[in-house]
Amino acid sequence: MILVLLALIGFFAYKLYQSIAEPVRFEAVKEERYKDVVAQLITLRDAESAHKTIVGKYTDDIDALARFIDTAKFALIQKRDSSVVDEEKNRRYGLSGSGGYLKEITIVDTLGFKSVKDSLFTGVDIRSLLNYPIEGAPGKIELATDTFIDGENVLSVFEAKASKEDILFDQPERLVKAELEVKAVEAIDGPTIKVGSLTEVTTSGNWPRQYAPSRSN
Repeated sequence: MILVLLALIGFFAYKLYQSIAEPVRFEAVKEERYKDVVAQLITLRDAESAHKTIVGKYTDDIDALARFIDTAKFALIQKRDSSVVDEEKNRRYGLSGSGGYLKEITIVDTLGFKSVKDSLFTGVDIRSLLNYPIEGAPGKIELATDTFIDGENVLSVFEAKASKEDILFDQPERLVKAELEVKAVEAIDGPTIKVGSLTEVTTSGNWPRQYAPSRSN
């Protein structure tokens, strides 16, 4: 009888410990994985931004994005101020020749070109950016593009989103379920971690500051 009682006490003590320790372990795992995923989404956003800057739009084709990063170059420019004769103003006031009014202009000189990959994405495998940086995680990060109508402007938009359920695939089901429904100031609301949007013009992410590298948001 005493042995049975001791066994029951040990069992309930273990269950109590687990009920306290399990959420603590979950939070530690969640924070580490979320930080890794956010860092990857930021790199993906940077690649998409480079693509849009040079090509004029975002792409939802990861292979095309990788080829672009591997081959694209951006111009190295130098801006300098100068002045020229303001011919329109001189005509208005009946002046001619090289004298009269001057206007300030900015001259842009192209000094050369530099590789996008060597400058911004050294050592980055662009094709792997849709794979979760978590061993064994199912699924992939979803990447989509669309156009957004803003008055008379047709704008390119993109969205990349990662499923919390995929990221936390091996964690306790009840804790994962609660995380999918969380809504708090210092939490990532909803079932996904995402950057960009298909319904508004933004390249922001939905994560609070503590999950992002100090240089990004």
